[in-house]
This record gives sequence, C-alpha cells and structure tokens, in this order.
Amino acid sequence: MKKRNACLSASLLLACSCLAAAQAAEIRISWWGGNSRHQATLNAIKLFEQKYPDIKVKAEYAGWEGYLSRLTVQIAGGNEPDVIQTNWNWLPIFSRDGNGFYDLYSQKAVLDLGQYDPQSLSTTTVNGKLNG
Repeated sequence: MKKRNACLSASLLLACSCLAAAQAAEIRISWWGGNSRHQATLNAIKLFEQKYPDIKVKAEYAGWEGYLSRLTVQIAGGNEPDVIQTNWNWLPIFSRDGNGFYDLYSQKAVLDLGQYDPQSLSTTTVNGKLNG
C-alpha cells in the first residue's frame, strides 16, 4: 500500500510539475478498484491537497467493469484524465511505440526507481521508455 501511495504521489507531482508554484490548478485522476482502493486513494489525494493547497484533484473512480471502455473513449476524444491507472497489458492499446504515456525514466534524478524490481518495471517499459 505504501508503494502504491508513493507512486500515486509521484504521479500527481509529475502531472503538476509544469505549474507555477502560486498558480491554482485542477487535475483529474482516474482509477478502478474496490472500496478499500477507493478509500486509500481518496486519503492519499486528501494528503496531497493538504500539502499542495493550490492544486485541486478531481477523483474519477469506478469498478473494474467498463473502466477500460470508458478510458478508451476518453483518450480517443482527447478528454483523458491527467493521471490514469492502467494495466500493463493495456500498453499495446495506448502506447504501442512507448510515446502514449509519460516516460518516468526522464525523471530518474527525482524518482527512486531502484526500490522497484527491474522485472516489474520491464512490464511497462516500451522502446526504453517507462510508461507512467
């Protein structure tokens, strides 16, 4: 759970990295899962918003059923959330060449990727880009 919350926090920070410190902003985050995942993610968002009060996070969550279809429509329409939970096996749909999502390797100086098993990272690496 701690690693998941750390990844969520890192993703939120990366989504906001281009914002000026004093500029208010809203970002959207989307995920699927059961109630325990929803509550844990909502708690992480609450902590994030306390630390970064100028950034409002809009939560968009759902159960597993229909999540991929909804996400596909959002991406096709150019209305996808800023931070998205995806499954590694969806990469061929959304990031065939590795350019579909942000390359987390570009943030090696900030993100400690050494805490993750290289085999796990390889499942979301496409053409040398760690899709995140």
